[in-house]
Amino acid sequence: MLHVFLVILKIIGLILAVLLGLLLLILLLVLFVPIRYKGKLLKEKELEATARVSWLLHMVSVPITFRHGVLSVRIKFFGITVKTLMEDEEELERDAEELFHDAKDAAARGEEDIEEMEGQEAPLPDSSGEETGNHTVLEDEEKKEHIPKETAEGEKAEDRTESDWDEEEEELSKLDGPGEENGGFIKRIFAKIKAFFLKIFGIWKKIKNLKYTFRRFCGKIKRSIRKYQDTKEFLLDQRTKGAMKKSLEQGKLLIGKLLPRKIQGELRFGTEDPALTGEILGGISIFYPIFMDNVKVYPDFEKSILKGELFVKGRFQLMTAALVLWRLWRDKNIRYVYHKFRHEE
Repeated sequence: MLHVFLVILKIIGLILAVLLGLLLLILLLVLFVPIRYKGKLLKEKELEATARVSWLLHMVSVPITFRHGVLSVRIKFFGITVKTLMEDEEELERDAEELFHDAKDAAARGEEDIEEMEGQEAPLPDSSGEETGNHTVLEDEEKKEHIPKETAEGEKAEDRTESDWDEEEEELSKLDGPGEENGGFIKRIFAKIKAFFLKIFGIWKKIKNLKYTFRRFCGKIKRSIRKYQDTKEFLLDQRTKGAMKKSLEQGKLLIGKLLPRKIQGELRFGTEDPALTGEILGGISIFYPIFMDNVKVYPDFEKSILKGELFVKGRFQLMTAALVLWRLWRDKNIRYVYHKFRHEE
């Protein structure tokens, strides 16, 4: 029984060792097998570009093309397309044709509906004067809306004479006694006094709010000054300077590894303004340390032109990026800056 148990443990250990070995092999392949890339840029009448990123003897490749204003990106595994990130030109043309035909069919259906509606006859009125549709009802409603507001009460008001109106005014004046006039006068005085005090209270409230607003404004200024002082102190700190210096060194190393190892090309450009052409040539000369004599540049100071081609090729190892990240993380100055920003958030 013990022998069987030891055999089972031995099998399980072998399986785990094989799995760990496979994981280690995959990790080493990912880190040390370089990612290769190459690309070509051509400008004649239109701009065209092709590029390919591959890994592990083209086991995994990503071809990229840009032609006639259409960008196509695909992911291939052993030469078989497994994912299309962007549609190619044929698919775009096919979709455009489908949309055009759908719009054409919709327009045709709309014209047929309009012809059917125009072909329908209007409803005829019955002998009793009522129409089969809602036309008569709508006309009645419109007539009701245009009827003046002089209702039965208005007719009664027209029947009244001036003497009747005078008698009503006299009766109403009799109802208003001197007591009611004094009461209305007192109410008006109290209303004015109330409005006066409300106005004073509103002014006092505005002054109080102005006071609080001024305090908030002063508080914002103090916080801004304190933040400026903290930022200045942070930037002038030796640890921050050390972190910036380390980041620039490692970033320069990473960019140097990413740059293509082979560059070849030819560029012919020009504008109608010779001064502008000279400025562009000065800007291109900044990149001379990168392409050296591999890229020929021909400026044209007489006419506007832009033609050329460029070919680049290079490779990059993920191990370089992993080493850069490890060095940055181990640096105490960078850890200080990282925790500083994290604390502020």
